[in-house]
Amino acid sequence: MEIRRLPQNLINQIAAGEVVERPSSALKELIENSLDANATQINVLLENGGKNLISVSDNGIGIQKDQIPLAIERHATSKLPDNNLDKIKYLGFRGEALPSIAAISELNLQSKFIDSNQAWSLDVISGSFNEVYPSSREIGTKLSIKNLFFATPARLKFLKSSRVERSYCHQVIQKMALVNPFVGFNFKADGRELLNIKPESKSGDFFLNRIRNVMGTSFSDEAIKIENSKRITDTKFAKIYGLIGLPTLNKSNYNLQNLFINGRPIQDRNLSGAIKSAYRDTLPKGRFPVFCIYIDVPTDFIDVNVHPGKTEVRFQDNALIRSLLVGSISRELNSSFFQTTNEVSKDAINRFSENEIFNTAKANIIYDNQDIKQSLFNKIEAKPLKKPIKQNDFENNIIQNIDKESFPLGAALGQFNKNYIISQNSNGIVIIDQHAAHERLTLEKMKFARQNKSIERQILLLPEVINLQPVPLEIIKENIELLAEIGFVIEPFGEGAVVLREIPALLGDTDIKQIIIDLGDDLSEMGLPSSYLAKSDLILGNIACHRSVRSGRSLNETEMNQLLREMEKTPNSGQCNHGRPTSISLSLKDIEKLFNRT
Repeated sequence: MEIRRLPQNLINQIAAGEVVERPSSALKELIENSLDANATQINVLLENGGKNLISVSDNGIGIQKDQIPLAIERHATSKLPDNNLDKIKYLGFRGEALPSIAAISELNLQSKFIDSNQAWSLDVISGSFNEVYPSSREIGTKLSIKNLFFATPARLKFLKSSRVERSYCHQVIQKMALVNPFVGFNFKADGRELLNIKPESKSGDFFLNRIRNVMGTSFSDEAIKIENSKRITDTKFAKIYGLIGLPTLNKSNYNLQNLFINGRPIQDRNLSGAIKSAYRDTLPKGRFPVFCIYIDVPTDFIDVNVHPGKTEVRFQDNALIRSLLVGSISRELNSSFFQTTNEVSKDAINRFSENEIFNTAKANIIYDNQDIKQSLFNKIEAKPLKKPIKQNDFENNIIQNIDKESFPLGAALGQFNKNYIISQNSNGIVIIDQHAAHERLTLEKMKFARQNKSIERQILLLPEVINLQPVPLEIIKENIELLAEIGFVIEPFGEGAVVLREIPALLGDTDIKQIIIDLGDDLSEMGLPSSYLAKSDLILGNIACHRSVRSGRSLNETEMNQLLREMEKTPNSGQCNHGRPTSISLSLKDIEKLFNRT
């Protein structure tokens, strides 16, 4: 078989398959070119999800007439002035994007160089072009892509619907806007304006303002601010800053995860995994945290030339960046204590407002002389379950402290259904799930003891022989050393059994045998993570669940308030060990809204 050189147009089409995966990929490349040209305003126009038209115009420095044809040649770029890939300071640098896009579409380039009095234009169809000709453009550059993938129909068939492709493009613009606060972005699709963000002022916290304008106030006002650095050399540092969402603000996908390294949007599974591991047992299974994180490192510490779409990077010391990420996020999450996002309260209000029983009750309240029919109370058993707190006991002490906001979770008013504590603070009322809250408190105590190697053990007077099924038995045996570190001294005992000799003193009078049986069953069902620390956390979480105050147990006034005070000073107490919220706050405004008083 004869070896031959491929024609140039085919080479460009092959390259386009790597660089331009979908319309959003082409849009990203065009916006990066505008940013590299020092644009402060970028306007995007889209038709049919980008399949029919992608137009990006800017007010950048433009391109000189004699360099316009060169801009659509492969490996021609202005971004590597020193021909050095070790210190890349631009978003683009390969010179592949424009020729790849031009090879599979109808491209029109119009540009006016900043020092020129005349603008020029060039038409490219499937890689072929003629001479440049005069244009009426007054500033910067405008690139229009029509009929994307018309030269590669196979790729066109794999695109999603116009709505889905438009959403991908929208995400690209939002990410670019988040990392470029001094640039304005306008986005129109099919005649509708979907985004219009003005450049931020250079005074004040411009990154926070941009996050608020792009991701919304519900995230920015409740997110946790992070800022940290780590030394690389004597004179160089890796810096991290941005906002991370509370664990209760979680999503079912990665869409609201924004990570930027040296001004470049990054989608790296290793880094995303590091961030998720920092949340560890505060997230429900299958849910993902929300964040907007910026990392700045020296240019010679990073390699961005590892992925065609430049969405992945490599560091000289990956462990250093991972440590910076996990350490910074964990520290801030631990200091958030009992906080939960208002999204939890809003969801509760919506569920209550839309509840079928509630609506039925409203519809069936009929006033006929003194006869009132209320179906709501016919279906719900409501009776006093707890003796009311005496007013004089709290009037001088607790209520005064509430006014001073020294008790964010307030003072306990009573217990509902032997599971929920109702408390009052300066803003309204708080409903606390006593089992979920105590489960987290127990877990954090055990984690603290493990970290400080201070887990106290209690020797059993009569060792407990525990019979287990084959799979749970093997899991327990495989993790005997790990269990010993957290206070369980277990040994194999013949066939199908183990003997338990020592337990963590914190467990007290708990049914130890049942804990080990349940632990083996749970771990055999869900499996164990690969990380040693994650394994330990999972086992501790399972044990803490059994040790906690159970649902259905009546608590007195002192016990309830003690639980609230512990929550206020315990890390991650806003979520149970499974990531569910431990409390819901309802402000006075929320309550009045339920009764249509606002």
